[in-house]
Parts: sequence; C-alpha cells; structure tokens
Amino acid sequence: MKKLTKVSVIALVVVCTFSVAAFVKAATAVSLGTADSFAILAGSGITIGGAVNTSTITGDIGSFSTPTITGIGNAVLNGTNHAGDTTTQSAKTDLGTAYTAASQTPSTNLPAGDNQLGSQILTPGVYDFGGASTANLTGTLTLDAQGNPNAVFIFKASSTLVTAASSVVSLIGGAQACNVFWQVGSSATLGAASTFKGNILASVSATLGTTANVEGRVLVQSGAVSLTGSNVITKATCVGTPPPPSGSTGAHYFERLPAINVTKIPSPLSLPSGPGPVTYSYVVTNIGQVPMNTVWVKDDKCSPATYVSGDTNTNGLLDLNESWHYTCTKTVSQTETNTATAHGYGVGLGMDVYDTASATVVVGLPITPPLIHLVKTANPTVLPAGGGHVVYSYAVTNPGAVPLSDVSITDNKCTGLPGRVVGHPGDVNSNNLLDPGETFHFTCASNIMQTTTNIGTAEGHANGLTAIDISPATVVVNAPGLPNTGLPPSKENGMWYLLVLVGGFVAGIAAVVALVKERKS
Repeated sequence: MKKLTKVSVIALVVVCTFSVAAFVKAATAVSLGTADSFAILAGSGITIGGAVNTSTITGDIGSFSTPTITGIGNAVLNGTNHAGDTTTQSAKTDLGTAYTAASQTPSTNLPAGDNQLGSQILTPGVYDFGGASTANLTGTLTLDAQGNPNAVFIFKASSTLVTAASSVVSLIGGAQACNVFWQVGSSATLGAASTFKGNILASVSATLGTTANVEGRVLVQSGAVSLTGSNVITKATCVGTPPPPSGSTGAHYFERLPAINVTKIPSPLSLPSGPGPVTYSYVVTNIGQVPMNTVWVKDDKCSPATYVSGDTNTNGLLDLNESWHYTCTKTVSQTETNTATAHGYGVGLGMDVYDTASATVVVGLPITPPLIHLVKTANPTVLPAGGGHVVYSYAVTNPGAVPLSDVSITDNKCTGLPGRVVGHPGDVNSNNLLDPGETFHFTCASNIMQTTTNIGTAEGHANGLTAIDISPATVVVNAPGLPNTGLPPSKENGMWYLLVLVGGFVAGIAAVVALVKERKS
C-alpha cells in the first residue's frame, strides 16, 4: 500500500484549513427583512429639527414602541410615515435579527482612537474595534470593493460610533452603500456636514449633526433618532450584477469599464467683505468606455446640485466623452472647504463609479484660494486571468485663478511618479508654477496581478493654502474560466467554488484517516 508522507498530510490539512477560513472570515450581506424599506427606524421616537422642508428623507420612517415623530414638516419625505403601525413593528423585529446577523467573525481587529478609520483604504471584510468603547472617524475613509459590486463591509463597534465634522465615507471600486453595515452597541453620532455611507444598526440611539447626510439607513432598536437640520437620508438600494458577456464563464468577467470625473469651481472664490452667496459649478465627464446612467452630483455642504445641461442627445445617458453641468448656490458664512461626489452606473455592467472634487471659499479676507484638478486613466483597464502590464496617465490642471507652487503628484499603488514637480515641459513659461490654463502630464507603469483600484493625488499651494484633488482608476483582472455546470453564471461560480472547497476538505480528512489506519495496521 502506498503511504502518504507526513508532508503530504500537512499540506492537505493546511489547504483545507485555509479553505474553511475563507468562509469564516468573508463578510456576508446582512438581510434587513422588512426593515429594508426604511430610511429611519427608531424605538422611542424620531425628532427632525431645522426649518420647514430643509431635510430630505428618501425611504420609509417609523418608530415603535414609542411612535412619536416630531418635526415631520421640516422634511420632504419620499416614502411612507408608518409611525408605529404593524409594518414598523415587523421591521423592528427584523432589525433585531439583522443586528445579530452582523455579529460575524472579524477578519481585522482595528485599534480604537481618533483617525483610526480616517485616511485608510479598506477592502471587503469584517472589521472589529476589539471591544474599544468608541469607534471614531476623522477625515476620509475609503471602502474599495475592488470591482465587485456585491462586496460586503461590516464594522463592529461595541459601544459608540462618532464621526467628526466634515468626515467622509467614500466608496470606490464598485462598492455599494447597501452592502456596508455599521453594528453599534450603543449610540451613533454623525458630525455636522459629514458624508456617511452604509446601514447603521444601533442598539440605543442615533444623532445626525446639521447638514450631515447618509446614503444607507439609520436603524435604531430601543432609543430615538434625532436629525439636527438640513439632513439628507437616502435609503440605499443594491444594483444587481448582470450575467457575464455571452461566451464567457469567468467570474467578474469584463471587457470594458465605466469611469467618471468631476470638476468643481466656486464663484466667487473669496468673500473679503464677509458672508455672501456662492455658486458652485460642477462639470461631470465620462472618461470611461461605456455610457452611464443613474448619474448624480452631491455636495456635502450645498444641496441640491441641480442638472443644467450636457445631455446633447437627450437619451438620459452620460455618453462617452460627454460632459454634464450642474450648479448649487448657498450662503457661505465662514471660510469652508466642501466636497462634491459624482456618481455613475456603467450600463450593462452592474458597476458603480465615483469621483470627488473639493474647493475652498475664503470669507472675510482678501485671499484667493487655489484649485487643482486631476484626471487619471489606465491603459488597459481590463486584463486577462493572471494580470499584466498597465500604464496610468495623469493630467493635472489649474482651474482656479492663482498660480500653484510646489505642485506634486503621487499614487498610492504605483511608484515612479516624480512627487514634487520641477521643470515640467507643460510649464510653458518656465516659472516652475502650474498656471491657470497649463496642463502637466505624467505616466506610471505597474504590473497588476489582481483587480486593483488605486488613487492618484495632485497637490498645489498658493496664498498659504493647499489644494488637493484625487482621482481613482480601476483595472480589472478577469478570473479564469470555470467548467460549465449548466447553472446561471451568478450561481455557477459560487457553486463551483463551494464544491472545490468542500471536496478539498473531505479529501484532506480522508487522507488523515487513511494515514492513521495505516499506522495502526
């Protein structure tokens, strides 16, 4: 009888162990049941502050066992006020089930404290703060689905979740707010002017600061939900993933990708005499390879951003190389920086794309703030199984009114960029400044082995202020083809991988049993 060596058995056991671990650590979507239709759900009432019609709620609202809803006239409700009816009661029951379902085994333990989530780019998984009393977000947290629109993110805070003023949760790589879950053991507090993505499942209460907005849901089990004023809560809806193109059997198979870019310019850039009206102009451009629908612009401190023009053939699609124009006007009372996010959905691909642009308006001082703009593209955007060579291109422009000094260009996943720019050929007057109307071009090459989203950052300085713009680009590495089982593609891939993993596990156990029997004989 042929003997299995000790090394062979160990190898099989290791493979099986990692296969099972993959199932244990992967985040799975949390079913909200009948709570899915709700934008706001509470236990002891909902309070909506501010002035009449200044908040917007898209989705149902309700509260039970205390059905009191105060200030409903302060919001435009695009949904149903269920108060404490049987629909709300059923939703509350399902919320409890969902809260428990979010208690999944963490793939990453995060330390507690300020900025632990800020300035990070996280991939799908279950993130736990390790029993820390408070989970804090300051700055921008980027969630990268790496080209998989079904990717799930779960964040577990044993006590409270607190986001700072103007903090941002940004979604890239096809990530969807409907697949982001925040399990909060006590209360969630979102800072003023914060931009939040995902479903809050809080045990006790939730409070939204002035102009804080949520794409997702605010769901509370026992306590109240409080809106301070001028809040926007939009129930997140998952966009289904279409089947692969005809003739392909690979998971996440793509041939072309969508990409979007937004430029934001305030007018005026400064208000030296004090508070006054400012009109923000946004230009949204399709820099990808497919038309996009579900196009929108949202600004974290100015609402609504209204479409003006650009759909030249009136087909409702942001076509290739088409640019759409939006505007938003508000009174700016103090110096502030606000961020606009543009969104598009690749027609026929089931893939969301985003881009952001920030701008500063100075109030009370005769200072003109700087602006900078970056457009980043990849060639190619799709690679076969195994990956290959990609060249990223970067175009840096100055859409503002003052020249920029100490211009720099970096990428978080591609080395070879110059960092600080000196003596660029695009500097036509050789003054070592990025003047309005000038364009600096750069390239960076990289070998990509798996689907990757990386972010380019352009920075410039003027009048003691800094302007920054980021631009993401996704390159998809198609998965190898799988045997045709006759199942629809969405089921085929998952079923095949499941059979492979289970088969490997069974084979490993069988090998161990055989070795034990052999040694006994």
